[in-house]
Amino acid sequence: MTGPVQVGEVLPGVLAEVVDRAGHGYARWAELVAQAGYCHHPIRLAGRVEHADRTTGEVRQVYDSEQEPDGVLLKACGTRRESRCPSCAATYRADAYQLLAAGLKGGKGIPDSVAGHPRLFVTFTAPSFGRVHSRKAQGRLVLPCHPYRQGARCPHGLRDGCWHRHGEDDPLLGDPLCPACYDAEAQVLWNALAPELWRRTTIAVQRALGRLVGFQEGELRQLVRVSYAKVAEFQRRGAIHFHAVIRLDAATECRCPGCLAPPPEPFTATLLEDALRMAVPGVRVPCPSVDGEPGRYARWGEQLDVRNITTGDDQAGELSAEQVAGYIAKYATKATEGFGSGLDRRLTEADDLKRLDGLPAHVAELVRACWELGGCPELAGLRLRAWAHMLGFRGHWSTKSRRYSTTMTALRRARVQYAKRRRARDGVPLDAWGRAEDDDQDQAVVVLASWSYAGCGYQTQGEVWLALSAAARARERRRVDFPPEAGHLR
Repeated sequence: MTGPVQVGEVLPGVLAEVVDRAGHGYARWAELVAQAGYCHHPIRLAGRVEHADRTTGEVRQVYDSEQEPDGVLLKACGTRRESRCPSCAATYRADAYQLLAAGLKGGKGIPDSVAGHPRLFVTFTAPSFGRVHSRKAQGRLVLPCHPYRQGARCPHGLRDGCWHRHGEDDPLLGDPLCPACYDAEAQVLWNALAPELWRRTTIAVQRALGRLVGFQEGELRQLVRVSYAKVAEFQRRGAIHFHAVIRLDAATECRCPGCLAPPPEPFTATLLEDALRMAVPGVRVPCPSVDGEPGRYARWGEQLDVRNITTGDDQAGELSAEQVAGYIAKYATKATEGFGSGLDRRLTEADDLKRLDGLPAHVAELVRACWELGGCPELAGLRLRAWAHMLGFRGHWSTKSRRYSTTMTALRRARVQYAKRRRARDGVPLDAWGRAEDDDQDQAVVVLASWSYAGCGYQTQGEVWLALSAAARARERRRVDFPPEAGHLR
């Protein structure tokens, strides 16, 4: 989120809107903005909430949006994309952190003993589709990008190497050395098949564990289960790769996360790593052939980074639970919009390809490859045109196994209950009859809510300026109350 504009820089018309908004009812409007989490594009809802007594059937009204300054209630848009709403993305990122951390060290209904389970932090990468400019460094020493024989050229007449030592922000990073030699079609097909490749990998790891200990798959499932949580990330070249936490649990009769138990011997982190390195190279997904060409297969790249997650004191080459959760969570709010604003929404027709002018040439070529391949009947099941703005990737951005930890729904429900208790007098929410509300299913009242959509976003630029200013002040308060050395995720 950008900082607030200085008052002297505000246009006269906007300044008049600021003065008008800051008049009667401003305090309640500012409270609604804060309740919506300082969302950039809040949803405006009109309606009311009523309570119906289960015993008597009496209905009483407890809220009506007509009492608000503009007759509407502001609700956060809830997007995870940081480019659309930094405030809602920050909330999503914090939830992702809590979900990941709970599966690594306990809490949120997960037993603390989970910190002693075998756990690995694994990065799965895509294979090579052609040479791209990359930054290679060994400590402070930056190496040449692709040193090759002087004078060597590719079949298209371009130099077959690169001797530049690229900086971290070099715009050439991720671009092919020769766009004509780069297989853009293969890359977008790989992106489209990556979710299925991941699904098959989880099955292959379970089977590899069985082979290492001499058990059939059915027998192994009676002893241990593999749990995971992963997040997808786009590399600079536009290929997807996955960051995942993979954990071994004992197979219990109750499959809820609250009943997790450590696996028996000899299931250790070393054995899990051996199973990964055995299974990953052999996993492949067939791609439908196009125009009678030989069938292709999607496989993982040669780079497989496996790191052990420590249980306490840091060790060389290992990571702590907090480090892993923070590292993975930061990718939960990023997608293709980092390549340019032209990919912040779906492409629905051929004319939308004109929006690609502001994108890097390589990324625009990947989008065009998606659109062209999407017209092939053999690839209709991949829906490449519908996912062209995601460079072919059509999977969920963040996924987890059922047993890994808590859920986003549970975290959001807990936040709603906390907000209700904070706004209530003495911290006890009351129903329409003054009785304490019960969070259980058998509460004494039934909540009847009737809402209608009234619009999206703030109504004037003056309101936008005031909301941004309030958000900046809130961020400053958080920095003062929770400095970076306190270790809080902001």
